[in-house]
Amino acid sequence: MKTGKYQIDILHEGTMRVDGGVTFGTLPKTVWEKFAHPDENNRISLGLNQLLIRGEKLNILVDTGMGSKLRPRKKQVMGITQNSSIEERLKNFNLGLADITHVVFTHLHYDHAGGATVIDEKNDEVFSIFPNAVFVIQKNEWQAASNPDDISRLCYYLHDFIPLCQTGRLQLINGDLELADGIFLEVTGGHTAAHQLVRIEDEKHQVIFPGDICPTRWHLNPESRESFDLFPYETMQSRRRLVSEACKNNSLIAFSHGIKPAFYQLEGKPDKPEAKEFNET
Repeated sequence: MKTGKYQIDILHEGTMRVDGGVTFGTLPKTVWEKFAHPDENNRISLGLNQLLIRGEKLNILVDTGMGSKLRPRKKQVMGITQNSSIEERLKNFNLGLADITHVVFTHLHYDHAGGATVIDEKNDEVFSIFPNAVFVIQKNEWQAASNPDDISRLCYYLHDFIPLCQTGRLQLINGDLELADGIFLEVTGGHTAAHQLVRIEDEKHQVIFPGDICPTRWHLNPESRESFDLFPYETMQSRRRLVSEACKNNSLIAFSHGIKPAFYQLEGKPDKPEAKEFNET
């Protein structure tokens, strides 16, 4: 999608299956099963999406997906279906790994950061697959991920991101930042202590990639809160700001875990928004 000076596209890695109760928290199953149909194990399908922002001398990748390091048994348990590698997804846009100038992480959970590194089985080493990229992450998120507490331990895999230190291109930031002209990183908290979203302001549209403070269009409902949220009240507050902003302005939202990799516009009032798929004409 062309927004002005930037071309913005969604990369779709595949899907995973997650317990519906975990996905929707306090929302009763009698409500969520009407739109997110569970399997016999109470799991629903979620997409694995990343954002690609291209501009003059800029190729920014937001999140990297699961990647290739998970063992087959883990993939089976989580119902992970990976349709393509990051190399294949970028090739669709005539890009290679060396063309990525920045990798921005909304947060460092393994389904968002796993694709940043690979394992060299021969030498038993883990290394970054992006030879020229600057890796941008909130400092507080990095510290929390590097020393996870007992609640977060299962969501962070150190080999996903610790090897990035060796590149000399790790950029830890404190708070909101305008990464490039009209490309803003904004701390939301909620899902993790220093979770951040990405917002692109351009001539035609404002595009928002909210990460996991609003992982699907179903989570526009403030009562739909993932059990993974460390700070659910912050998630609710950040989501309300997101929805209010998106309803007032000509905004498009790309959901990190939407089954369909599409941009959505919000219609209606902020207290009861409805997401409509955007079709560029």
